[in-house]
Order: sequence, then C-alpha cells, then structure tokens
Amino acid sequence: MGVVLAGTIADLDLLSALAGPGAYLYARGTFTHSILGTAAIVALTFGAMRLLRGERRPPQKAPATKDEGIAVFFLAATFAAVLHVLLDVCTSAGVTLLWPSREVRFAWDWLPHVDPWILALLLAGILLPELFRLVGSEIGTKDTAPRGRGGALAALVLVLIYVGARATLHGNAIAQLNARTYRGESSGRLAAFADPVSLITWHGVVETSTQICTVEVPATGSSRFDSESGLCVHKPEDSALLRAAQQAATVKKFLESARFPKASVGTTEDGTEVALRDVQDSAQNEKRFAVAVRVLLDRNGRLTSQELLWASEARLR
Repeated sequence: MGVVLAGTIADLDLLSALAGPGAYLYARGTFTHSILGTAAIVALTFGAMRLLRGERRPPQKAPATKDEGIAVFFLAATFAAVLHVLLDVCTSAGVTLLWPSREVRFAWDWLPHVDPWILALLLAGILLPELFRLVGSEIGTKDTAPRGRGGALAALVLVLIYVGARATLHGNAIAQLNARTYRGESSGRLAAFADPVSLITWHGVVETSTQICTVEVPATGSSRFDSESGLCVHKPEDSALLRAAQQAATVKKFLESARFPKASVGTTEDGTEVALRDVQDSAQNEKRFAVAVRVLLDRNGRLTSQELLWASEARLR
C-alpha cells in the first residue's frame, strides 16, 4: 500500500481543478511533480509506513529482518515515485522538475495525458499472475517466488518497451511535420502529440510566420500525409493593445505553460477584449481542463479586467 501511495500521490495536484482554472494552472505538474516534491513524497510515505510497521510488528521480531524490510520498502517507494514523474515527463502536459527555483516545464510529448495501453499493461501485470496462481493451486503446483514479483517485472519491461516505441513514432511524426509547407509557408515551431488509442496517428501543431495549423500526421507512410488538410488560423498582428494585454499578470502566468498561445482581439462597447487560448488543447481535443485568459482594455489601452477561466465555459471572441 505504501508503494502504491508513493507512486500515485503526486497526482493530488489534479484536485486543484476543484478550486478553479487559476488554481489548476498554478498547481498542475508543479510542486508534487518536482524533484523537491518527489523527495518529500518519498520521505512522508516512508515515515508514515515505518511508523505503522513499528506499531504493528511484534516486539520479538529480529531487528535485522526489520531493517532489511524497511530498506526494501524505501527503495521500492523511491522507484515508484520517480517512475511516476518520468512517465509524466513523457506526456505533453509535462512537469516543472526544477520547481520552485525554475518553472521550466519538461514535456517530451511521447505519451497522451491518460494512456489506456499503459493502464492495460499494468492491470495485466496484476491480474494475470493471480489467475495463474489460482490455476496452479488447483493442480497442486507450488510457487516459491514472492507473490506478484514476476507480474510486476514483466509489466514494467513491457511498459518500457511501449514507451520506447512511442518515442520512435513521435520522432517519425516530427520529421514529417518538419518536411512540409503549410499554406505556402515553411514550418517554424512544431509539436506532435500522442493519440490515446492509436499509436500511428499523431496530432500535429505547426506555427509559421503568420499562422498556426493543426493537422493529423501518421507516424508511418509519409505519402499518406497531406499537410494542406490541416486547419490553419492566422495570428493577430502585433499592436499596442496586444502588447498591453501581455503585461497582465494572468497573461504572463498563462504564457508560462501555454505551448502554442493564440490571441484573439475583439472590440467591446468600452474598449477591447483580448483572449488567449492554447492551440495544443484544440489539437488534443482537450475540453474539460483547457484554460484560457481574458483581458479587457479601455479605449485608452489601460487594463480594466483580467481573468483565467475554463475555455469550455466561456464565450470568447
């Protein structure tokens, strides 16, 4: 149980969504997924489990055996916590490993936010050994190996192979995106995001000098990739109003985590509205936890209002 807690407690930062988009943007993948936070999780889990073991273990137990069990648990908890963070680094959401000194987000884009294939492999590693044990007990076979160890090792190896395959396919998708033009313009910044189900189809985002395009790109068979089939939107021209909006605190925080920010500028009765969204959310069809920012400026370009909000619940221009 302690190892499970050490490997999953980092995702408590998802509860920040209950406090609203602002809290979610500040907390997602930050302190609980940093190097410092991971060390704290291991220490807290280790301390709690050692306290519980001390209360439950009979006093006549040999100290040497007790110390050996504690060391094994510490290594297992550390491995589980570190593996969790490394898998999150492989996603497109990424984590701020160096928090709080630096809030640079590390994201390798190999895996989707929630990967059903990894969940299936881990579940198989738990259930299949139990099934084999039941069958073996029926025919009288005795298994002297520690319960669950074989299944856990097999599942871990398969997950590592799977992640390696995803990394290779991601590189292929990036190469194809980089080799094409989009509405007659060469690619600039680009990214390919994993599909939760298909290993072959990737969701590409390409930024050119005047536009941002989203396009489906296959990781194999470059002849099947039509870069002109993507959806392209023009970026707004630089202006004093847009620069004024970028000075807002909420916009600066949003831009720290947004991979492909897209601004929309519209006129209101009292001045100007500037809304920013991350095109990455559109590419990955993220609706529930997509965060946007809205800034209102008066007719003189002075900031009058700013807010972080869920993009799905707001009417943005």
